[in-house]
Amino acid sequence: MPVHASGKIDASRLSKEIRKELERLKAPRGAVSAFDAEAMKPEVADRPFTKKGWVFELKYDGFRLLAEKNGEVARLAYRSGRDATRIFPEILRAVSDLPFESILLDGEAVVLDESGRPDFQSLQRRGQGTRSIDSTAVFFVFDLLSFADYDLRPLPLSVRKSVLRRLLPEDGLLRYVEEVPERGEDFYAAVKGMGLEGVVAKKEDSPYRGGYSGHWLKIRVDHSADFAVVGYEPGPGGFRCLHLAVSAGGGLVYTGTVGSGFGAQEQTEIRARLEAAKRSAPAAEGATGPRNVVWVEPELVCEVRYKEWTRGGHLRQPVFLRLREDKEVDECLRPSDAPERETQEAPAPSVDKPRFTNLGKVFWPDEGYTKGDLIEYYRTVSPWILRYLRGRPRR
Repeated sequence: MPVHASGKIDASRLSKEIRKELERLKAPRGAVSAFDAEAMKPEVADRPFTKKGWVFELKYDGFRLLAEKNGEVARLAYRSGRDATRIFPEILRAVSDLPFESILLDGEAVVLDESGRPDFQSLQRRGQGTRSIDSTAVFFVFDLLSFADYDLRPLPLSVRKSVLRRLLPEDGLLRYVEEVPERGEDFYAAVKGMGLEGVVAKKEDSPYRGGYSGHWLKIRVDHSADFAVVGYEPGPGGFRCLHLAVSAGGGLVYTGTVGSGFGAQEQTEIRARLEAAKRSAPAAEGATGPRNVVWVEPELVCEVRYKEWTRGGHLRQPVFLRLREDKEVDECLRPSDAPERETQEAPAPSVDKPRFTNLGKVFWPDEGYTKGDLIEYYRTVSPWILRYLRGRPRR
């Protein structure tokens, strides 16, 4: 990297070198905006793999951002296209301070805890507009969409990352995301051993194309997915559970409920937001519930961890992880491991369910299972137990 005698980046010389390189690679000319460019999104893979021609990056537990600088103006956008400029002023300043006239970066805004691990709860408060002095966000940058007046999206990932590495400072709030070539299974094992979220696999020769692509794959340590909140059941402290759905076939399809993993403050805040979004009928196909269920407009998105799916397309052992302020309802696509709704489960009876409290209490610490998990398990297996008992001959 060209440097002055002072040790600082010679931005003018570096910019000329990269322009010359992009000209040789026949990168197209044209402005690219964070608010017009659709983010490239990974599809879900069931298991890690090792393969030549692929690189593997850490999956960060944060908010996806596109960050742009054009002249004196810098802006930030969520991948949905919504403006995030005011939410992350420290990232905005770091992008503004880059010594280049025009640049568009793709990455993940993350708040780190004292041990250097992602702290999504602190980040989520930022996303809701609550800013703490102790929650400085870091921007982990993994792609470069444009530089100067060149559009890099048609170029291979390996080229885009090579250029990106040279443009970012060696320290500060903008951090280059390192990649591990080929050895995806080893990398996944290391990530799992550290208790981190997962891995993203990318084809080295892939261009940057907006929307979901099989050239990028995310492999989570546990099954988790994003769901639209379509209802709730009132209960002590806020609610007993949330009713969920995914986007499929041009509409929303019901996927059951989640009743564990919530903190007391989360329950209060979520209930308040849902109160303002009531509707008379469910917005999701196949939605069922007791008489006291409150259906709501599908506006909130939450991430839920689960073990597997029932044959009827409901979640087994779901645990609420977080609200996703950076995602829209139409991004809650049916996960690849979810079954089609060929076998419909019997609808819940139209009676009030018993009220349970303290659903987040951990019963089995080693496995992390809670009281809510146990109750959800009983709910899942009860139809099969009843069928078995009804089919047994009387003695």
